[in-house]
Amino acid sequence: MSRNNPEHQSVLIVSEHSNPDKIKRHWEPLGNVTNDATMVCLTPSEDTDLNFVQVPTFGNRLFGILLLFPYALKERITGSYDLVVAASLFPYGLYALTVGVLSRTPTHLLILGIDLDAHAEAWYGRLPQMAFRRFNSISVLGTEHQRQIEQYGVCSKDVLKLANTIDTEKYTPEVMSENPQYDFVWSGRFSSEKDPIIFIEALEELQSRGHEVNAVMLGEGELMEKIKKHRIDSGLSDTVSLPGWIENPVDYYAESEIFTLTSRRDALALSLLESMAMGLACIAPRVGNIPDVATGEENALLVEDHSAEAFADAMEKLLTNDRLRNRIGDNAIKTGQSFSYEQAQKDWKRIVTYTVDN
Repeated sequence: MSRNNPEHQSVLIVSEHSNPDKIKRHWEPLGNVTNDATMVCLTPSEDTDLNFVQVPTFGNRLFGILLLFPYALKERITGSYDLVVAASLFPYGLYALTVGVLSRTPTHLLILGIDLDAHAEAWYGRLPQMAFRRFNSISVLGTEHQRQIEQYGVCSKDVLKLANTIDTEKYTPEVMSENPQYDFVWSGRFSSEKDPIIFIEALEELQSRGHEVNAVMLGEGELMEKIKKHRIDSGLSDTVSLPGWIENPVDYYAESEIFTLTSRRDALALSLLESMAMGLACIAPRVGNIPDVATGEENALLVEDHSAEAFADAMEKLLTNDRLRNRIGDNAIKTGQSFSYEQAQKDWKRIVTYTVDN
């Protein structure tokens, strides 16, 4: 077998996702470019072509997560694998790294965000920083995370980019409504890092400037009650809809004109890529890897100052300038559509080949 051809190689995935969509996005492209991809997890998905080794939980999910390591080690010892991979350092990445070291198998870590934004900067940060350097390769979503991981002593040639994939057949401009119901759409977890409150405050600011707009906020989380109260106090109850968490937000995007992302920290939000792929005019903060894909007034508006007034300014700019809004939306389609499963497969081919050969 040629070691240079990913199609001849077998990969062991150590991970857990209770959401089948995440398995499909993160791991199915890897399975499609290798001879065999087997995932050791608690919750297998019938919607993918991966092979699964299901770890029992005996009614306790935490116990099952602890069992992931011995099951993964057993699978590696009894099976024939060329590479061990995981996403997220704690605990799956550490499991994969240990399995790789014990079995002398190359290892790869996919970093999606929190490993750098939280773990590496915490009081125990030396542990994850040391662990990063032990992997044969690491993939990140963009240049900002590439810069960060190199600061922790990882060799630049070992840091590779991997597309944060979306379903470009689902998120397409072809489904956009000709008469959208909403001026603005927001989507994400109702958490402090996503900062949904500032979206409400920006809408309140637009209202004070004389703009009557309709908006929808998709999501749920610990800030839900605070958002509901703020919506009432701001007099926006009749104009801001809160349908809760929507598994398939494409219909709401299709009924909207402008997508607004307000995150205080973000790796590269899928909701932003999905909206761009559909042709919405998008507003986003300059955080994480977002500047890699969003070019100011070309395919998005980037907000430099994280304040309600700054977001309101950007929202007002797109709301009142049809030509700018349409141009940005049209330009965004090519960018969003580039984050396809096909692109992820190309990235995984490069990652597997490099990691096994080095």
